[in-house]
Parts: sequence; C-alpha cells; structure tokens
Amino acid sequence: MTTLNSVLLSALSGLRASQTAIGVASQNVTNANTPGYVRTEVTLSPRTQLGAGSGVDVTAVTRAANRFLDTASYIAEAANGSASVRSDILARAQANFGDPSSDNSMFGLLDGFWSAVNEIGVDPSSSLRRDDAVSSLQSTYTEIQRVAQSLTDLGTEADQRISDDVANAQDLLNRIASLNDQIRLNKRTDADASAAENAQSALIDQLSSLVDLRVSPVAEGGVQVRTSGGALLVGVTAATISYTPSVSSSGAHAVIQLNASDGSQTNLEPFLKDGELKGLLQVRDQDLPNLQQALGGFSAALGDALNKVHNENASTPAVSTLTGRDTGLLSSDTMNFTGNSIIGIVDANGVLNDRLTVDFDAKTITSASSSTVYSFAGGTIGDFTTALNSAMAAATPAGSATFANGSLTMNVGNGGGAVIQQDPTDPSSRAGRGFSHFFGLNDLVSSPTPMFFENGTKGTDLAGFNAGGAISYQVYDSAGRFIGNRTVTIAGSLATPTATMSDLLGALNATGTGLGEFGQFSMDATTGQVTFAPNANYSVSLLSDTTQRGDTGISFTALNGLSSQSTAGRALSVNVNSAIASDPSRLAVGRPDLTSALGQQIIEGGDNRGSTALAAVKDTSRAFAAAGSLTAQTTTLAVYAARLGGEAGRMASDAQRAADGASAVATAASDRRSQVEGVNIDDELVKMTTFQNAYAAAARVIQAATQMMDVLVNLGIASSV
Repeated sequence: MTTLNSVLLSALSGLRASQTAIGVASQNVTNANTPGYVRTEVTLSPRTQLGAGSGVDVTAVTRAANRFLDTASYIAEAANGSASVRSDILARAQANFGDPSSDNSMFGLLDGFWSAVNEIGVDPSSSLRRDDAVSSLQSTYTEIQRVAQSLTDLGTEADQRISDDVANAQDLLNRIASLNDQIRLNKRTDADASAAENAQSALIDQLSSLVDLRVSPVAEGGVQVRTSGGALLVGVTAATISYTPSVSSSGAHAVIQLNASDGSQTNLEPFLKDGELKGLLQVRDQDLPNLQQALGGFSAALGDALNKVHNENASTPAVSTLTGRDTGLLSSDTMNFTGNSIIGIVDANGVLNDRLTVDFDAKTITSASSSTVYSFAGGTIGDFTTALNSAMAAATPAGSATFANGSLTMNVGNGGGAVIQQDPTDPSSRAGRGFSHFFGLNDLVSSPTPMFFENGTKGTDLAGFNAGGAISYQVYDSAGRFIGNRTVTIAGSLATPTATMSDLLGALNATGTGLGEFGQFSMDATTGQVTFAPNANYSVSLLSDTTQRGDTGISFTALNGLSSQSTAGRALSVNVNSAIASDPSRLAVGRPDLTSALGQQIIEGGDNRGSTALAAVKDTSRAFAAAGSLTAQTTTLAVYAARLGGEAGRMASDAQRAADGASAVATAASDRRSQVEGVNIDDELVKMTTFQNAYAAAARVIQAATQMMDVLVNLGIASSV
C-alpha cells in the first residue's frame, strides 16, 4: 500500500506541474501581442524522498527578462524620445519661416520691398510707388512678427508639455512603486509575481521615453529606478517631481523640482541626460531662443540699416516736425558725440534758408545765415537742446527743439522743414551712429524699446533710475542646484541724484548682495553697453526688472539688451514708423545737398538719390553682432537674411536626422529585446503539447495505480502492498 501511495503522489505532482506549465504557456500565447509583455517560463526540479524519486516540483515561474537588453532599450527609447520631440517642434518652427522662394514668405516680402524701392527711382514723385514701398515694408515686418509669435507659441507649448510630462512621469513613478510592494509580498509568500513584474516592466518602458533610466533589481523583489545622472526616482517609495509652467513667455522659467516637500530645492534637470523631458528643455531653453534671438537681431539690423540711410534723406516737402525715438537717455547725460552734423532749415518751397553746423568736439552750433555761434559748453543733452532751440528760434522760418521722455524733437513753423545730414569730412558719431541716426529723428522703422544697445553712456553719467525699482536674478550652480535670488534695488545711495552708472554697476557686482560671486557686469568703453559675463560654475537668469530711467520708461536691462524681451523681443516690436505708415508721403526718397548756397532750392520732387541709397542697403556690407545661433559677422542684409532662413532649416534637418537615427536604434534595440523576451507562438504551442502529454501521462499513472489498488483490494492483499 505504501508503494502505491508513493506512485499516486508522484503522479499527482506531475499532474500539478503540467497544469501550471500549461497555464503559463497559455498566458504567454494570450499576451503574444501585448506591448511590453515578457514571456514567463516554468522551472521544474525532481522531487526526492530518502534518495528516491518521488515526483516533480515547480521551483519557480520566472520572466525571461534580460537586464542588459532592457537597459539598452531604455537608453535607446530615451534618446528617441528626446530626438523626436525636438524634431517635431523644430520642423514646425522652420515651416513657420516659409518657403524662401515664396512671395508671401518673410524673405519674399523683403525682396518685394527692395523691388518697390527700386521702382521709386523711376518716378520719385509718384505717391503710388511710395505707398507700395511702405506697404511692402509693413508686410515684411508683419510677417516677421508672425514668425516671432509662432516661435514664442512653440516655446509656450514646450513649457506646457514639460508640465504634462512631469505629471505623467509622477503617475508612472507612483504605480511602479506600488507594484514594488505587490511584487515583494508575492515573493515572500512564494506566489507568482510575474504578472506584477510584467505590469511594472510596461510602466518602466513608458517612463523610459520621458526620462533616461537606470533600473536595478532589488533582492527582496521589485526594482530601483534612477536617472542616468543618478537621481533616485523609485526606491522604497516614489520620489515626487513637480513643475509649474511659466505664466509669461519671457523671463526665467521655473525648474523641475525633486522632492520639493523635503525642502531640498533639488533641481532634477541636471540629472536628465535624455528623454522627452530633456528634449523639451533643450527646445525651450536653447533651440527656440536661439532662433528668436537671431530673428530679433535681423529685424533690428534691417530697421537700423534703413534708418541710417533714411536719416540722411529728405521727403518732399521736408518734414516740419522730427520726433526722435525713446533713447532711454536723460537731459543730464553727456552728449558723448564727436565730429560734425549739419541741420538745414528750409521754407515751404524747399529753399535752404539756414544751415546749422553742429561741432560736437567744440560743443558749438554755428548759423550760416547769421554767423551766430551757440555754445553747449556744459556738454549735456540738456545743454545741447537749449543751444539748438536758440539756434532754431533765430532761423527763418523759426523753429524749436525739446528733449523729453528720452526723445529729441525738432519743429519748424510756417510750413518749413528740417533736413539733417552728416558732415561729409568729419561725420558725427556716438557709439558708432550719427547724430540724427542715433536720436532717430527721421526713422523709417521704429520700436517702443531700443533697437540697438550701443547707447554711448559713460560710467560717470548719472544713473537716473527712479527710486524703488529693482533688478532680480536667480542663480544656480553648474549642477543645477538652486543657490538663491539676488536683488539690487534702487534705494539708498543709488536713489540719490548724484548716483552714477558706475555706482549701479558696483552694486550689481557687489559680493553677497549683488552677483559678484557669480559673474561680472562691465561697460564697454566705446559703446557704453553693459554686458554680463557669468562665472563658468554658475547659471544666472533675469527674473524681473522694474527699474525705469527717469521719464523714459526704459529699464536698465532694456537699455543694454540684458533680457530676452529686449533682444529677441525686437522681432515682435519693430515696425514701420507709424507717422510714415499713415502718411507715405513722409517716406524720404530725396538726398538734398546741404552744402548748397543759402537761397537755393534743395528739396525737389524728382530727386531719386535717397531711394537709390535705400535700395543699396540690401547689398551694403555691415557688421552684425552675434545673435542666438548666428555668429558675429560682416555681410550684407540679403546674405544675412538667407543665412537666417538657412539656420532654421539646418536646425530642423539636423534634428530630423537625429530623430531618424534614434528611431532606428530604438527599433533595433526593441527587436533584439523581443527576440529574447518576446513570445514565439510556435514554441509555446510545442510546450503546451508537451505538457498536455505529460498531464495525460500523469493521469494514466494515477488511473493505473487506482485500478491496481482495486484489484489488490478485491484479492484481499492490499494491506500488504
């Protein structure tokens, strides 16, 4: 009887083992097409009793996971996630620039403007041709603004997607950590944990496209998940990550915080090496800003080049009121001009009645009609304005000059007008621009904030910033750790009337209260522009600037181009001068000769020399400062425009090639992983057949043993077997 019991128990163990194996194979077949499913395998071992075989045991049900192939797949998916999101956004950015060969693109519209200006030369007196030129330039700047806004919108979209991805990643981390608990419990109770492990693996696969991962198994069950940079995302519990999207498209962005509730203020971003989040951060913080900066630089350079010529030209009739741009300067600032400038006063018929020669070196204004010399020996803008006002008041027809809100205005009465040109032998210059050009007295293109930042100020000039304004920066170290915020407020000695630009720079460069430990502000002695050079170990970003220089409304950072709003923002703010847009007859297409004798007519309707000079701007070389992804260079506007369009195309094509390569690698890694971990239905069907036969064999053994037992019982000898 003992022998029969042993046979029955052995067969029963085989029955159970075969049933388990059939169930595992059936589960594999059912999930053959389930994404991320890793097939499970049954491990069998012989059962012995006192050295003799007594059946079979199911030692374990395990997943056919390969840790090394999994890691390779995570790396490939992260790279694919980063490359694909960059490719998508940059392709859309490039598409917004349009086809350069299209007449409706930014480049085609600009070509239309050059053609319209050339057409003016055929008949300078034609109001229709002037209207067409002004309209073409307006259309060009409208398209530039549309492209700039589209880049801004893409940046806002990327910022919002970062927020969405962070929320999605947090949900995945929580679920992965929860499955860790379930897997550990199953392993402690010797239950099958493969279903929970498969579910966890699928979640990790999803997370790997968002964040680059390193996954390591834990002895008691479950996994630890870290970024490639070492930040722990899942340990005993899930980490908490959070991000608040920016409410403004300009200024500094928040950072992705890791375990913010612990008060550590850890920035997760430096720990991200790849993944969709990394791609979105690169697009938002580098790629799109580089394009925006380049576009803003082109928009301003085009306007500045046209203004340089237009300020030498004159309209027919001459403009009676010349209103300059908001320079951000104060009447207490020194003029800081060198050389000479000539102001012609004409009557309603365009006859030259007076010629005022401004000698900035001698600080005098000399009238050709009366030989009177007007001095501005004090050297300030206020002193100059007073002298100019006196000189114009004595002219015929009489005029006036005022300086307020950072803007110089000249007015000539009785239907007369003013024409301003550079002295041909000793041209005036402040930080590289002539008198009329610098003050924007006859600008064709204008902006509410400075188009250029070579402002010509000196360290000894009065700071002039209103009390209470503040400049705030945030500082991070090279590892992305938050260092702190630094704010310099216009208060105390900085708010006194005697505070100078050097005093403000000193406050900004102060250690402990300014940014002295993290970088250096400096003023260019030639241009007056203030720049900031951060130390290599720190990242400094502008948070806000509420300063205002006197009554100009211009902040410190706007005056010097120290914010993205003042540099990239030029693509949104620059446009055709509203006075010319509303009255195209003010388009200055003539180039009068101010060296003519007094009493001669110098304003003539058929003069096309000014339009010829405007048309020549297209192919005149000029120096372009570095702007975003475009390096500093000396070239023509036409070539620079082509390089801008080419840069957008290059960035998009490079991103597309990177995305194609990353996709191919990710596909190869997934295929290799599937070969090892995936389900082969033919193999599983063979296993099912094998274990079904084993099940049937064990059942027959049980049946045979039962029949033998019955026979022995009938013979009455069962008790002895």
